[in-house]
Amino acid sequence: MDKLLVIVFSYAWFGVEAYNQIQQRKRRDRTAAPADRGSLVLLYVCIAIGYSVAIAVSFAPVGRLPGGQPFWLLVGAACIAGGLWIRHRAMATLADSFTCHVEFQADHRLIETGPYRRIRHPGYLGQLLVLLGVGIALASWLSIVGLMVPVLVAFLWRIRVEEEALRGEFAERFDSYATRTWRLIPGLY
Repeated sequence: MDKLLVIVFSYAWFGVEAYNQIQQRKRRDRTAAPADRGSLVLLYVCIAIGYSVAIAVSFAPVGRLPGGQPFWLLVGAACIAGGLWIRHRAMATLADSFTCHVEFQADHRLIETGPYRRIRHPGYLGQLLVLLGVGIALASWLSIVGLMVPVLVAFLWRIRVEEEALRGEFAERFDSYATRTWRLIPGLY
């Protein structure tokens, strides 16, 4: 029953993210050319693969985390809640500048407040914490690895694409910002 709850949450969360992207696409300025170089499609494909692998291997008798499923469900739920909070704060800080696409609006500015004061990609950090929480809640280290590895690869590519675009748009201002912030994980990367 605990796994079913995690699986339902996983697909609901993926659906919410897809719905948000569809809504943004409707509001988007069609004259702006996205510069994401396929990173959004890669990200969604890697998330779908990660969920599929994580859920499938969670039923395997190997790779189980020690302790019971209820304990790991609570730990996973805490990671998920923290990730959702961070992602929401990041999106709220960007407000109208938030988009799923790597593109710039006419009045676009470099945001350096809120969670962006210390981390350049807090929305991705939040999303990674959600995915980590899902893997933990499935109580399998194989699920954690199967979910995190493909998604992390996609996020690293997307971060590179975004930072190249930001550097092209904001030049020295972005370089200055980058020297005093972390890309994704404070103290590590």
